[in-house]
Amino acid sequence: MRGRPGLSYPDAMGEPAGPRMDSPSILRGRPPEGALKIVSLSPTASDILGRIGALDELAGVSSYCLPFLSERRRVVGSYTTVSLKALREIGPDLVFLEGTVQDRLKEVVEGAGFRAVLLPFPRSLNVILDDVVLVGTLAGRYAESRELAAELRDGISSLRVNARRRPKVYVEFWLGRGEEDRVAPGALTYVDEMIYVAGGLNATSGHNWGFVRADPEEVRRLDPDIIIFHLDPWLRMDPDVVERRGWSGLSAVREGRVHAVWESSTLNMAHHGPSTLIPTMSWLSSVIGRRR
Repeated sequence: MRGRPGLSYPDAMGEPAGPRMDSPSILRGRPPEGALKIVSLSPTASDILGRIGALDELAGVSSYCLPFLSERRRVVGSYTTVSLKALREIGPDLVFLEGTVQDRLKEVVEGAGFRAVLLPFPRSLNVILDDVVLVGTLAGRYAESRELAAELRDGISSLRVNARRRPKVYVEFWLGRGEEDRVAPGALTYVDEMIYVAGGLNATSGHNWGFVRADPEEVRRLDPDIIIFHLDPWLRMDPDVVERRGWSGLSAVREGRVHAVWESSTLNMAHHGPSTLIPTMSWLSSVIGRRR
């Protein structure tokens, strides 16, 4: 069976995003027509569905889709688990999943006979815009998704900073309570581009791909101008982390440019849904702008 025709639209720099819809790794066969019943284990996909007016079709979500938890929507899994019993009871036409972290779940969902759509890991802001159109088209909201993508593209363009001097920004995500749960973004990640658009340079862009384990020794060598700790909402900030890691002499620490932020409905660098993208980049731009 053939996929839907490819989609392409300009990104913030005016370059084409390229075809995505006909990739067999994203969707096998044509999406069902008419009224849909959708399950989303992806906070990004759930956010997109909400912004394009498709919440009535959203029957099941993950425990991480916080703004969309309600009595009308069943929690069918988390980031790494899914209840096949719940899926069978709902009987969804589509199941949206988040690339990389939920790759294994795609096999589980498809093995149970459901159509799974795995959103690719966004290596750039352009891929985030692509995902908006992908999700919207499959949900029967093509026009709405194109409009939302254009709105986001304009927002990104309005925040783009052309700076001669770009401060080095170190971002560390706290995904759990242990040091092994601390990661930093490398190159070819949407976070890397968010920092650049906002006028900075990602301190850990020397790593070519994805997210890497936080390395206190490397951060000491890099001596970033700005440090941002980004915490899951249920975690507590460790007030001694800077001293324990031997970072007291770093420029960011000495000059008071260390920020601890918690994932929320208005500021979120860990997820890349449309509702938080522009507010988060605006906040990041203000933080970086104080150092330039």
